[in-house]
Amino acid sequence: MRLSISARIFGGFLAVLITFSGVMGYTLLRMHRLRQDLQLINKSYLQATLILAELYTIQGNLLNTVAERSDGRGTSKFLRAQVRLARLYRLKDVERALKVFERSGAFSPPKRERQFMARAEEQLRALARSFRAHEARFDQLFAGAGPADRETASAVGEELLRLERKLAAQIRQLRDDLRGQVRAAAVTVEDEERRAVWAIVVLAVTAVLVTLAVTFGAQLLLRPLKTLVAGTKRIGTGDYAHRVEVRARDELGALAVEFNSMASAIEEREQRLIRSERMAAAGQIASHITHEIRNPLSSISLNTELLEEELEGGLGAERVEEARNLCRAMRREVDRLTEITEENLCFARLPKPRLEREDLNEILQNLLAFMAHELKEKGVEVNAALAAGLPPIEADENQLRQAFLNLVRNAGEAMAGRGGSLTVATRWHDGSVEARIADTGQGIGRDDLAKVFEPFFSTKEKGTGLGLPLTHQIIQEHGGTIAVESVPERGTVFTVRLPPARAEKLEPAPPRG
Repeated sequence: MRLSISARIFGGFLAVLITFSGVMGYTLLRMHRLRQDLQLINKSYLQATLILAELYTIQGNLLNTVAERSDGRGTSKFLRAQVRLARLYRLKDVERALKVFERSGAFSPPKRERQFMARAEEQLRALARSFRAHEARFDQLFAGAGPADRETASAVGEELLRLERKLAAQIRQLRDDLRGQVRAAAVTVEDEERRAVWAIVVLAVTAVLVTLAVTFGAQLLLRPLKTLVAGTKRIGTGDYAHRVEVRARDELGALAVEFNSMASAIEEREQRLIRSERMAAAGQIASHITHEIRNPLSSISLNTELLEEELEGGLGAERVEEARNLCRAMRREVDRLTEITEENLCFARLPKPRLEREDLNEILQNLLAFMAHELKEKGVEVNAALAAGLPPIEADENQLRQAFLNLVRNAGEAMAGRGGSLTVATRWHDGSVEARIADTGQGIGRDDLAKVFEPFFSTKEKGTGLGLPLTHQIIQEHGGTIAVESVPERGTVFTVRLPPARAEKLEPAPPRG
């Protein structure tokens, strides 16, 4: 079963969330472990070390006192009180140390630390038992009256001194072991901190890589959207035959299928609309032809009657010349009828363009050379600004030439009698080959500007109103667009945009040499 886009995006987001949660969880765990280790050192080992140092000092004082008494010296009341307090405080120090080690279990020490503390507790209990076992000897040696004779006092003192020295050595050893354990624990904490930092860095980098991978995957997943957007723009420009290719089998693939179906429906509807418009235009053409032909036919009919009268009256020299004038008038009207019918027929039955690879600059150069004499007679100065390196276009040269001929001729007529400047420029702009026909003529009024591409609309007295509609139709058949801008008494600009030829249809360049 293939997952939907939302499910896959949610899965990627969940992967990123789990990864970062893992990094945070591990970081908090390591920080908690380091905190416990530091508490173990600070509140257990260091306090126990201080207690043992104090205990060792008390033990040293007792040793000095016992050594003095064993030499046969007497005891004073102050000395006996001092010995009694030392015996009392060293037992309390052992109990304090035991309580410190008992509280250290709250810090969840590792197994190695627990084993050390168990040994230390056992040694402290052994010390406490030894302290209590020596109480009788202390009482005997430091009683109020003391032993009966010096020999007994010396023997008791020597024995107690030996035992207390042994206990002092044990206390010193336990203190040194505890100090060593503090140093080892500190080194362990440093190592743990270093490993934790590296582990966090590795996990953070992994999380970033996972995030980048998920982001890249999302980009790949949503990349067909760009194709659909580009396809929508192509449809919007009038390329209704364009179809998108999306191979995904998810919602985007289904959307692409629906998009292509929509494009097909729009293309079919556009064709029906074009046929309807042409049918409507055909009716307009018929009406227009009827109106336009009526006047020339009336003129021809009248001239024919006059010619008949001239012929019936005999052909003298004057009548022959009059007959010739009547024939010329009829020929002019016939030519006008021919022009009207040809323009209407061309607009109504514009053939499908035969597209070939063409150079727009070359078409415009040839057209300007052809129109040079006509434009010069009208006092028009021509400026050509044709960009080099333009890509070829797919065009029917004759139809495209006719379209630009209409634009250039209209520009020349707009400047006839007043002179002006005609600028023909080309460039590559926004994915299209663009041509601009700009004049400095009388311009087009705002109300008329929206009607210039409507059939049979003309601002010229003898215009048929089919030149610009025919140009508009030709440009559309070539997949392009045409736009007009105009300011009265300042000039008009027509902008034509044509798509470049597709790469697969371009012919290879001829070999050199």
